[in-house]
Amino acid sequence: MADAPGTAAAGRTARLLIRLDRAAHRPWFLPAVAVFPLGDYALPVLPNQILLTGLSALRPRRWRAVALTFVIASALGAFLVATAVRAVGPRLLEAVGPVLADIGELREAGGFVTEYGAPAVAVLALLPWTPRAAVLVCALAGVPPWSIGVAVLVGRPVPVVLLAATGARAPRLLRRFRRIDRVLTEAETLRAVVPPGREGVSTGMPTAA
Repeated sequence: MADAPGTAAAGRTARLLIRLDRAAHRPWFLPAVAVFPLGDYALPVLPNQILLTGLSALRPRRWRAVALTFVIASALGAFLVATAVRAVGPRLLEAVGPVLADIGELREAGGFVTEYGAPAVAVLALLPWTPRAAVLVCALAGVPPWSIGVAVLVGRPVPVVLLAATGARAPRLLRRFRRIDRVLTEAETLRAVVPPGREGVSTGMPTAA
């Protein structure tokens, strides 16, 4: 029973992965993929790392396009968030300042970002997850949004390309992570059992397509 929540979450992620996979030939496939890294700043519960590696594993020939989409969308998301925060910065800081002081991620990133500014965002963007805290701290500190966006654009290619390339070239390595293995197993099962023609795509498509 302890695995039930994780199994349910894996099922939801797998179904989302399959919907994207079945739209891979559509012109709106990459814009649809971009929604997730773009929205990751506002909705940090989105399974972006799993979607990135999963799509690359299911569509190994398109991993470069998927990776590029994630990088550009992440940089655009940082720019938009920084722009929004800067527009309402004083009011936002007054409203949530006491709360931010208690958030460990923001507190840890704050000193680093305050000292080094946008270059710190580029460094933090090298981590596998989206540098939400660094972007927020920089925006509140008055760093220009374009500078924050460029910093993310500089840093994100490294982790994104590594994750996408691993998904496409060495999916067995991903299977060592139980959560990813669970999602990929569920996705492969759905890929095999969904009747041909559902959502406008045949399930008989080659795996590497």
